[in-house]
Amino acid sequence: MELPVFALHQVVFPGAPLSLRVFEPRYRRLVDDVMPDGRFVVAAIRQGREVAGPAEVFRVGVTVSGPAPDVLPDGSLLLELASHDRVALIEPVDHDPYPRWRTEPYPDEGGAGTDDVEAAAAALALYLASIGEVDARPAIPSDPVAASHVLAAAVPGLPSVRQALLERPGAGARLTQAATILRREAALVRATRAGAAGADLGVSLN
Repeated sequence: MELPVFALHQVVFPGAPLSLRVFEPRYRRLVDDVMPDGRFVVAAIRQGREVAGPAEVFRVGVTVSGPAPDVLPDGSLLLELASHDRVALIEPVDHDPYPRWRTEPYPDEGGAGTDDVEAAAAALALYLASIGEVDARPAIPSDPVAASHVLAAAVPGLPSVRQALLERPGAGARLTQAATILRREAALVRATRAGAAGADLGVSLN
């Protein structure tokens, strides 16, 4: 399927809401052509510029849709979008007036159990406690695939780290990787604070 692609310095996960302010002529044209009845792909930028491109994008993105945008006083558009499914970007079709790619579905493969979700949720709780943001814990769905996306979206890190989570083939692998990163980040925060206080808590970052 051929779909328009919107490049961002941000990794979007299925199920996550997304607000976009659109002011570039190419993306305003995209919005005019697609919304409110169609979908387009949001893909994270591997290298390049978000504004006035060009940009090389990662080859896995997420489809998004939404109602007609609000027009702001400066003429830019405000989009409130829902994110849906992962897609693989196979090859570019055109870049005028905006990027369009041939895409294929990129469904999750391999399952995950309750234990996987609970382990990743516990790692997130540990990380949030380490940074003093206990109340920031998101609602975690009961479905393991949806839960894996919510927990992956909560993982801190560079876009390349978050993109690797998005590209994981299945929920089990995604949850395991998310839990590993969250535990490591929590340990790093604790070790940094202990070092600043002159304490040695014997924390290993490995």
